[in-house]
Amino acid sequence: MTTAGGGSIPRQALIPVLIAGLAVLAAGVAAAASRPVWAAVAGLALVAVYWALDELAWRRGVRGEFADAIAVALGGMVLRIAAVVGGLVVVALLARPALPTAALSFLSGFTVYFAVRLLLLSGALGAREARRS
Repeated sequence: MTTAGGGSIPRQALIPVLIAGLAVLAAGVAAAASRPVWAAVAGLALVAVYWALDELAWRRGVRGEFADAIAVALGGMVLRIAAVVGGLVVVALLARPALPTAALSFLSGFTVYFAVRLLLLSGALGAREARRS
């Protein structure tokens, strides 16, 4: 992946830039559909929280023994799901009509995030260079 100037985007910055771009897109779609823009952005914020917790679990799990890595992976999975569900509950408590917008925004953003994450792990987006270093 490269920037407009021809330089490459660091692998660590690819997902946050993607999430920010998706938040702008979701806000535009929500505004065009007369839905709450804040809820669409909140859904993408939950994707950012999910990504951050995923990165934390990934980095913590790599450092330890295999059993520790499994425990970190399982604990991280529970924590990520709890954070997303908790965020959606907060949106529902604040404004119940905004819940579908936030949920749809999260689901679409998470789908794109997950696809890009798989492409990064497979090496299709230049992750091979990062792995060799």
